[in-house]
Amino acid sequence: MKSYSGILVLVSLIMVPSPVCGQSPPSVQKAERPTPPTRDPRSPGYVAAKELPDGANPPADADGNFIIGRTHDIPLGMSAASGIPKGAVIEFTMNSSDSKIYPGIARDAGTFGTVDPADPAKLVVTTSRAAPYARKVSVYVPKQYVPGSVAPFIVGADGPDPLLFATLDTLIAQNKVPVMIGISIGNGGGDAQGSERGLEYDTMSGVYGEFVENEVLPRVETQAHVKLTRIRTAEQPWAAARVARAP
Repeated sequence: MKSYSGILVLVSLIMVPSPVCGQSPPSVQKAERPTPPTRDPRSPGYVAAKELPDGANPPADADGNFIIGRTHDIPLGMSAASGIPKGAVIEFTMNSSDSKIYPGIARDAGTFGTVDPADPAKLVVTTSRAAPYARKVSVYVPKQYVPGSVAPFIVGADGPDPLLFATLDTLIAQNKVPVMIGISIGNGGGDAQGSERGLEYDTMSGVYGEFVENEVLPRVETQAHVKLTRIRTAEQPWAAARVARAP
């Protein structure tokens, strides 16, 4: 086998008075969990919120949803500069039916999960089930790449990310990084526990790395007609890929 080489937690403290002797505690109705909003506040389905100017905070007595924080401009090195060689981008799709590592799961719409009594950091999701997916993979091949040569590479998740490729165009042209292949992998869909995306990104293990190494990178070499860097070790003929230093 070939080898290549902020979660914000809100804690609420609720004081519950002890029931008076002879009285039953009042029943508490559990509210349905709302559908989590999208990450982009300007996209459909995002909870209504007022965007405040940079550096401003909502008044202490205000009640509502606000978008705060500094607006960050795209750095010059990450913008698509003119007059430099532009790499080619090859796209292909990976289906769940072709994966031995991630055959695909999904959580039923409108459901979430309950706290695991044995581990409050985990959720028990009973509505998760097997489900197919299709993910896109984009491969950036710089203009300076010599066909047939071995090149270092960089892998990005939650893609495809064209900003990564524009950045590589600029940095390679400035000789700040070597001529390298850029690989941007889409997720398997959904979010949080019980979903394919949650399984891939939230699991603290090396499984996702094995998926990239054993299933994605061979497809990249085949689809994009490139050769990716490998190194040899005494214990393992093919070990993790490395990124060479820029000259």
